[in-house]
Amino acid sequence: MSKRLVRISAKDIYSSLERLLKTEINAITDNGNTHFGKLESFTKENLLIRDTRNHAHHLPLLSLYEIVYDASSK
Repeated sequence: MSKRLVRISAKDIYSSLERLLKTEINAITDNGNTHFGKLESFTKENLLIRDTRNHAHHLPLLSLYEIVYDASSK
């Protein structure tokens, strides 16, 4: 079975975060770094992703290029 990846561009990220809570996402920053984990919480300035080693990553929304997630995992 194939996966369906959904990309959310920087301008649409904040409005999409509510429905992505507790979903595994890839957050790609402007400099090309990728952070993978479950979206735990967010504010207008930051989001909190917890990776598979249970480490928290606080990412500023302004530094994000896009968010990618698997639609079948929702």
